[in-house]
Amino acid sequence: MSVMDTIKWLEDVDEARRLSTGSGKPVLMFFHYEHCNGCKRTINETLPKMSVIEAVNQDFIPVMLDTEVAKDLVSSYRIDWTPTFIVTDSSGMETDRWVGYLPEDDYLSELNMALARYAFRMGSYKDAERRYDEVVIKYPFTDLAPEACYFIGVSRYRYTGEASWLTHAYNTLKDMYPDSTWTIKASAWSVEQLKKAA
Repeated sequence: MSVMDTIKWLEDVDEARRLSTGSGKPVLMFFHYEHCNGCKRTINETLPKMSVIEAVNQDFIPVMLDTEVAKDLVSSYRIDWTPTFIVTDSSGMETDRWVGYLPEDDYLSELNMALARYAFRMGSYKDAERRYDEVVIKYPFTDLAPEACYFIGVSRYRYTGEASWLTHAYNTLKDMYPDSTWTIKASAWSVEQLKKAA
C-alpha cells in the first residue's frame, strides 16, 4: 500500500489553501527530503497506518513537499531539518509545527494537539477545550498531555471568564503530572497565588 494512494496528498500549497478556505480545515504541510531516514520511516511506517490515514484525511488538507523542489517554502517557513510538519490556516499563518520521525501513537497525538492549537488560535475555545481533552484522554503518557491539560484550563477560562478553571487545571496537573514544567507554569493559578494577586 502506497502512502500516495491512501492519504490524499496535494503538491500545490495554493490549492491546499483554497480547499482550506472552503472546508475550514487546517493545511498540513509535510516537508521531506529524499535521503532523510526519518522521512523514510515516517512514509513507510507511520503514514500507512489506517488510524493516521483516517485522521489526516478527515481533519486536514495535506500537502507533501520535497525540500529540493519547494525551496521558496523551505525558505519562508525556515525549514532546517526533515521531516518537518507544519499546520497553517488558509492564509498560510503557521499554528503548529513538529520535527522528526514519530511512531503511530505519538504522531496521532501531534495531529490532535495541532487541531487543538488551531482551534485555540482561531478563537474557538470550546472546540479547543474538547480537542485538548482528547489529547489527555487518548494519549495521557505522551509529552504533549501536560501541555494539553494546561490549555484545557486556559480554554475554559477564555470562554467562561472564570479563574476557577485555571486553578482546576493546576490541581489536575499537580495530581497527574507533578514533575512537568507545565505544572510549574500553572502554579501561578494556585488559590494562594491568585489571592496574592487580588
